[in-house]
Amino acid sequence: MRSFMKYIIPVVFLFALIGLGYQLIFNAAGFLVNLLVIAGFAGLLFLVIRWVMARRYGTSLFPSRTGPTRAQLRKAKRTSSKKAESAPPSFLARGKTLRASKSKPARLAKHRTANPHLTVIEGKKNKKKNRALF
Repeated sequence: MRSFMKYIIPVVFLFALIGLGYQLIFNAAGFLVNLLVIAGFAGLLFLVIRWVMARRYGTSLFPSRTGPTRAQLRKAKRTSSKKAESAPPSFLARGKTLRASKSKPARLAKHRTANPHLTVIEGKKNKKKNRALF
C-alpha cells in the first residue's frame, strides 16, 4: 500500500499544478475568482468554528488578550494542589523564606479517623485467567 501511495500522491500534485497553470494562463480572471471563493469559504469556516467554540466554552467570539479568562482561572484553581504551594522557592526569594520558615514551629500531620470501608472478597485468587478468551 505504501509503495502505491508513494507514486500516486506526486501524480495527483502534478495534475493539480498542471491544472492551476492552465487556468492561470488561459483563464486568469476565473482563477482569481476561484481563489477568492476559496478564501471566503475558509474565512466563513473559521468564523463558524470560532462561534461554536465560543458558545461551548462561554467566551467571546474574539476574546481580548489582556489576561486569563474566568474559565482559565477556574481550571487553574481546580488543578492546583498543595504540593505546588510547598514547592521550593526561586533563588531570589530563598533567603527570606528560609529565615521565616525557621522561626515557625513545625505543623502536626492530620490523623485520619475513619478507616476506608473495604471488604475482602473470598475466591480463587491463584487461578490463572485464560487470556485466549479475550
